[in-house]
Amino acid sequence: MSLLNRQAFIWTMLQLAGMAVYFLVLAGPCSAQANAGDETARRLKAAAYRAYYGVNQSVNYTLALQLYLQAAERGDAEAQFVAGGMLYQGQGTDPDKRNGFKWLLAAAEQGKASPESLAIIGAMYLRGSTVPQNFLEAKKWLTKAAEQGNLASQNDLAGMFYNGLGGARDYKRALELYEKAAFQGDAMAQSNTGLMYASGIGTETDRAKGYAWYSLAASRGNAGAAVNRNNLMMNMPWEELNRAQGLALELYRQVENLKAPKQIAPNLQTQPDE
Repeated sequence: MSLLNRQAFIWTMLQLAGMAVYFLVLAGPCSAQANAGDETARRLKAAAYRAYYGVNQSVNYTLALQLYLQAAERGDAEAQFVAGGMLYQGQGTDPDKRNGFKWLLAAAEQGKASPESLAIIGAMYLRGSTVPQNFLEAKKWLTKAAEQGNLASQNDLAGMFYNGLGGARDYKRALELYEKAAFQGDAMAQSNTGLMYASGIGTETDRAKGYAWYSLAASRGNAGAAVNRNNLMMNMPWEELNRAQGLALELYRQVENLKAPKQIAPNLQTQPDE
């Protein structure tokens, strides 16, 4: 696979991986907290909370959203965060990504955010969705989300480093991020990690490790990884292939958090006395 094709391959997977952010569930509204700066906002949030959770009344998401939006308009970060999440997910209204993004961004700029909301902001800047594309802004917000363990952001940020979006290419950093997401079970990241090890991008070439990550991604249904694993296997001697398959099982156990298997046969080096 040529370098150009490798880049296109990873960037395609980057785009697909980033879509995972749209299937998240934002944290629900928090209980009303005191806001010394705006008593009206505090009262609005308290009423919104009761409507959202049905405290002494029927659950009413539409009313809750209206009240949170009123508090958000007054500059309350918590209300902006909750209103943004409700708009984005379509709670109390039809899904509204544009306004959901606006309020999530306003909240994040005041320090109120979750890994998921940060990932949404970064992904939208990266793809130019509902907001003009801006790689520097994307990298800023994706970095925050990735540092908090968000898988989609780790993949997005790795792709940015790999392709030099918003700065110089940094293959080593890209590999670190892909591998971090790979160990958390993300098949796209596992396939990308395999590609970089097998091709020696950002690291020394290690075909056994490349095969192992390809194999793990393939076991999770990644068709491209299965093809790359099989192509790589065609050029591996038995000794190297055996080591690669053993490494794949080790990685599988690490990813799945499984203990090492118990030995089911006697150790040949400690034969019983005859």
